Amino acid sequence: MNLPPIVVAKLEERTGISLGNPSDRDIQVLSKAIEDATKSRLGVNTLKRLLGRIADDTHQSRPGTLNVIAQYLGSPNWPALLLALSNGSSSFTRVEGELRTSDLVKGQVVEITYLPNRKLQFTYLGDEMFEITANENSKLQLGDACSISSFILHYPLIIRNVVRQGVVLGSYSAARAGGIITVKILK
Repeated sequence: MNLPPIVVAKLEERTGISLGNPSDRDIQVLSKAIEDATKSRLGVNTLKRLLGRIADDTHQSRPGTLNVIAQYLGSPNWPALLLALSNGSSSFTRVEGELRTSDLVKGQVVEITYLPNRKLQFTYLGDEMFEITANENSKLQLGDACSISSFILHYPLIIRNVVRQGVVLGSYSAARAGGIITVKILK
């Protein structure tokens, strides 16, 4: 299980450590901070798994582990933390770290990165459509046409439709474990 992006954001807020692509040292510092605050130890590998640094789709996190994270963030237990984070979370305001396609003009290039070692560049065609113009280690291919409404830091990449050489492949998602690490407009 990977921690929900909102929980990762709260951990970042509390520690001051960027957890989108944390170093081993960052995870050790987080482990020590959690232990100092809660008197419960979460191992480095456990934290790596929860942050998506170790891929393990079969491992279920123990309730006690999640409760320690909740306590570190000021809640008595995991369900209480999730409830607290969901209350009042509905709004019509912009999401922090969001790049909406409505903010782009035709021809602009958006570059994103995500784990493990993925980089994509999208050239904006207008009307929420992009073409893949650079690709490192992704299943998407150069020339693929994609329908994307926004790119949001620390959240998965969601593509509503991928068209490859005139064939509709369907929806596509990536960066599900750790979310998008960087989003920038190149030109």
